[in-house]
Order: sequence, then structure tokens, then C-alpha cells
Amino acid sequence: MEKTAERFAPMFMHMCATLGALSKAFYERYGEEALPIIARVAANYGVGIARIIQKMGPVRNMKDLGEILKMWETMRFASELIELTNNTIHFKVPKCPLGLEGTTRELCEAMMSSDSKMVSTLLEQEVEAKILKSIAAGDKYCEVKYSTK
Repeated sequence: MEKTAERFAPMFMHMCATLGALSKAFYERYGEEALPIIARVAANYGVGIARIIQKMGPVRNMKDLGEILKMWETMRFASELIELTNNTIHFKVPKCPLGLEGTTRELCEAMMSSDSKMVSTLLEQEVEAKILKSIAAGDKYCEVKYSTK
């Protein structure tokens, strides 16, 4: 599985960068009016990713989600796990895979609707998402925490 993930990495990173570039261009053109549309499309993307992941095996809690995060690390996602419990996953990444550097926290939050919806769909319950640091908003890294409600 690790070798497959390594070979898949360039395509996955390209998809993330392309999604980010398209959203960034749409936001630059239409401003704040674009944010609800971007968030809705990103959330739908997150549901789709969750459905694919669910076919690979069950995700019952945040620890299971942590295993997926480890696989993404193999794909050069370079995340640092800060906290992992059955109810919480807290991590940071040194580079925005969506390429949103120098944009805004609002665009980051709209795009991160994908991850929030993915986690909620995987766990079949609502989660609280906190973006503690955002490269898009000028921070040196992104830091995100998801918790079950």
C-alpha cells in the first residue's frame, strides 16, 4: 500500500494544487460573493473523498482517521500529528497543499469545508473544526483540529 501511495502522490498533489488554483482565481474574480459557492463545492468534494475512503475500510473514530493521515504522509503531505484520541485529531502542515499562500483566512476556511465534511461523513457525525493557524492568512504553517461534538 505504501508503494502505491508513493506513486499516487504526484497526481494527488497536482489535484490539490489545481483545486486550490481554481478556487483562488474564482475568489480573486468575485471576492467574498464567491466564498459560499467555494465552500459548497469543497464540501461536496469532501463527501466524495469520504465515500472513496469508506470503500477501503471503516473509519470509526479519529484514531482510524490518524491512520489515513499516515498514508497521506507517504504521499508527501508532510503533516505533524500533535494530538490523536478517539475524539480528536490535531495536526499541522508546513505547506498548503492547495497553494493558498498569500490569500485570506476566509478562502482557507471555505476550502477547508472539504476536510470538515470529509471527516463528518467518515465518522457519520458532526465534527467541530478549528483552523488554529493558516498559511493563507500569513502564518508560517497550518494547524487544524477536529473534534467530535
